[in-house]
Amino acid sequence: MAQQLRKAAVYSKEEGECGSPASSIGKGVNQRAEAIAEAHRNRVETEAQAYLEAATRKAEARALKLQGKAERQRMLEESKALENRKKEEQRAEMLVHSAEVRVDKLLARARQECQKIKSHSHEHTEKSIADSFTKAERLKAEIEEQKKKELADIVDRVQQLIVIGELPAAENKSVVKKLKDGLARYF
Repeated sequence: MAQQLRKAAVYSKEEGECGSPASSIGKGVNQRAEAIAEAHRNRVETEAQAYLEAATRKAEARALKLQGKAERQRMLEESKALENRKKEEQRAEMLVHSAEVRVDKLLARARQECQKIKSHSHEHTEKSIADSFTKAERLKAEIEEQKKKELADIVDRVQQLIVIGELPAAENKSVVKKLKDGLARYF
């Protein structure tokens, strides 16, 4: 049949547009072929359009999926950054708190040491004062003892001198008074 169509097409070209039956068969076949070609072209265009739309929807869906994934990733990173910042703030607060505690302990220890030094110095001062007072009392007692001894020695010497006769027994009171005055300087 294809050969007949070709012959008919060749015949119609040779004869031109005559009203022959072969030319009407060729026209019908040509119209049919054109209709088939047009239907095929429409079907191909429709399939191509459908494929293009499907590919576009697929690409849009993939883009939305990637966009959602990127958004979730961004939110996750933001939450991690916020969490890390909170941890750093907590760590800084803990460091500040521990430093404050250390400072308080050091101040308490320094106050305790200061109080201890004050009490020690106060005790030492009181002890030094007591020792000085005791030494002064001892020295005073020793001086008194020495004065008494010297006075006793002088009285003994005077009595010996009187016994020996070097000093008159009854003398002017003024000489004795002078002697007492001289001795009184030592007391």
